[in-house]
Amino acid sequence: MRRLSIRLKGCPRCRGDLFPEYDLTGSDLVCLQCGYVQTVSMREPAAEEGRDIPVTAGASHSLSEMAA
Repeated sequence: MRRLSIRLKGCPRCRGDLFPEYDLTGSDLVCLQCGYVQTVSMREPAAEEGRDIPVTAGASHSLSEMAA
């Protein structure tokens, strides 16, 4: 998992400072001045692009076939 850093003057609403906030569902960048929340995706690129993800050795079907 990558670590997020403070982004000075990174808030799109007020140009305030964004700082990372972590919880069980992922992580967000939160503005210290106005409270704006920017959700940061921490998923693997393959899952975001909709490509098949390798499951386990010996599996004969992909995740997309299981959903159908």
